[in-house]
Amino acid sequence: MKRTLFTMVVLIVLLPQTLELSHFNVNASSENGVKVAVSISAMATVVMPILLPEDNLTVLLPPNVEPHSFTLDPVTLGKALQADIIVTSGHIGWETQLEKLAVESGKTVFNPLEKLYDNLTLLDIPGGGKNLHGYWLYPENVIAIAKGFTEIVSKYRPSAAEEYEANLRRYVSDIERLKEFALEYSRTSGLLDKNVLIGFYEEQYVVQSFGLKVTGVLAGSEENLEISPQRLETIRRELVEGRIQYIIVSDVAAELPIYNYVEKLSSETGAGLILVRVLDLPNLYDFRELFAYNIGRIGGIKSSNRTSSFPESNVFLEAFIISLILNLILMYLLYKRVRR
Repeated sequence: MKRTLFTMVVLIVLLPQTLELSHFNVNASSENGVKVAVSISAMATVVMPILLPEDNLTVLLPPNVEPHSFTLDPVTLGKALQADIIVTSGHIGWETQLEKLAVESGKTVFNPLEKLYDNLTLLDIPGGGKNLHGYWLYPENVIAIAKGFTEIVSKYRPSAAEEYEANLRRYVSDIERLKEFALEYSRTSGLLDKNVLIGFYEEQYVVQSFGLKVTGVLAGSEENLEISPQRLETIRRELVEGRIQYIIVSDVAAELPIYNYVEKLSSETGAGLILVRVLDLPNLYDFRELFAYNIGRIGGIKSSNRTSSFPESNVFLEAFIISLILNLILMYLLYKRVRR
């Protein structure tokens, strides 16, 4: 049994670090299917596994555009209004305008922060306040959103309600098992309850899923990403003294000015620096795949103190490998349950 777990961990730790991100096409539209538009790709990652092959999903935010800097334009609005259901994250400025115009046009709008607020786990930011950034990365929230979306899409297309419900049951079961595996790995590898510095707020939900503790956020706020010399020195001291063990930064934070500070801190203190994904694996819209990828990234935290990156490789090969990793994890957990 231990050998099986060891093999799984080796696969999970090594493979994602040698591959690039994959590109799959979203489903083609169908006259009989439901048309869904999501404001950002992160929401596609959450709801896509519920949809059926004949349904259509469109991501409104153009590729390689920072979500908070985007302004709603006529072309994007036109795409949104072609959909039957519009899903937003509820925490980005231009989404408010989109929701208003969509409702006025008679469209169904699903904003989880508005519709499911009491059912979501919103983490406290170190220093005060609730973290609305990246809440879709927390397994419990993914399940809550998936359930809410299934209810909406089933009402819109009642003839396919049973199929949507079947997809939901499978999705929830897989997420529960992945969550179990992530925590088990953290326990067996000595990562559980370790103190972590994150670059931006989204990473908190990834880190928390693995039982790690966020003790600081490098970004002072969304509006002010500058870091004072005094704060930088305090963080450096905590890293050197071992009060903070690791630095975890997302692909989003890696594009921000604060990443220069992150690299400097890692280089000067020898602290492990791990990059995780918080939006999606481009065009591979499935939270299970994203979570499996981040398991590999977090797993790499113990195998090397060097900075991890997103190396280049064959995109289709990575898609296959990530799916393989995901299925290996799920098979291992199923085997473990059967053995009980």
